[in-house]
Amino acid sequence: FSVADHGLDLAEKDFTVNAVAGAMKSFFSELPEPLVPYSMQLELVEAHTPSVPFALVPRRVSQQHRVNLMTSENLSICFWPTLMRPDFSTMDALTATRTYQTIIELFIHQCPFFF
Repeated sequence: FSVADHGLDLAEKDFTVNAVAGAMKSFFSELPEPLVPYSMQLELVEAHTPSVPFALVPRRVSQQHRVNLMTSENLSICFWPTLMRPDFSTMDALTATRTYQTIIELFIHQCPFFF
């Protein structure tokens, strides 16, 4: 998996932040399997501690949080359900929502470790 900066200026294209975020969420929700595969989710939940080094792409957005108000926590709140797609019909998934959100936040913080 590789992320390249293609110099796309969203302001120049007159896209709203909500439109871009919606497009990203739509893309991730239509993948055959979540970005964080089901096969890894239980292990991630079990391994969850603040020092676990994981990564995810939106770090650059969170680094501009003073301008866009999208901290890594805000991004993780918006995207964890789409990226992990837990089965909300089980009590385990419902009680682990904060853990799932924190895992995605850790992915964002540790992006340089993986990329």
